[in-house]
Amino acid sequence: MNTQINRRNWLKKLLVEGKEDLHVVANVRNSCQLADNFDIVDCESVSNVNLKLASLLKTKLEVIGIVIDADADTESPEQALTARWQSIRDLLRREGYTVSDDPAPDGTIIAGFGRKPKIGIWLMPDNVQYPGMLEDFVSTMIPPGDLTLSIAKQALTEVDNARAKGQGSLFKPVHRSKALIHTWLSWQDEPGKPMGIAIRARMLDHNTHLCQRFTAWLNTLFS
Repeated sequence: MNTQINRRNWLKKLLVEGKEDLHVVANVRNSCQLADNFDIVDCESVSNVNLKLASLLKTKLEVIGIVIDADADTESPEQALTARWQSIRDLLRREGYTVSDDPAPDGTIIAGFGRKPKIGIWLMPDNVQYPGMLEDFVSTMIPPGDLTLSIAKQALTEVDNARAKGQGSLFKPVHRSKALIHTWLSWQDEPGKPMGIAIRARMLDHNTHLCQRFTAWLNTLFS
């Protein structure tokens, strides 16, 4: 039985940018009681995702999923989602896949053909927001009306004011959502839990609309 399960997981892979993404997705999967029928692969950087995808397309996998951020450290971050999508889209088109010009709002799923696997793509946080990232997705899991979140947002406003005055060495504006969620986590009991553990500990709510959209995409892709 274990051999069958491992073999099934080997044939289905979900590629993510890094360890934090891996732990968030794994804990969302477990919290939502999805089938544990796919491996989550840490590609160690966004630049490695396409390389890993290109390599796996030459194997006998049944399904390949991809979860990447729609952010960029550029002067035009609003182009980040488009650039990330076009990079994957163009790679898949060269491999013979039929891929739409734009990502689907509820996550893209592309049929396989011949010996080519089915492909799924989710651009964090919601396939339409730009710029955006994993932390934007996780922030939507903070319980509504949470007072600590309001205080964290006020603190970030003070940081914005300091930036406007040229004070301090501050995080890049594109990383504001990272600062927000980790500030909020630093004020919880216990302070500073990683995002994945916070999901497992039910500090973050996996029943939010966006998280349910994401898990529906995962379920459809890997079922």
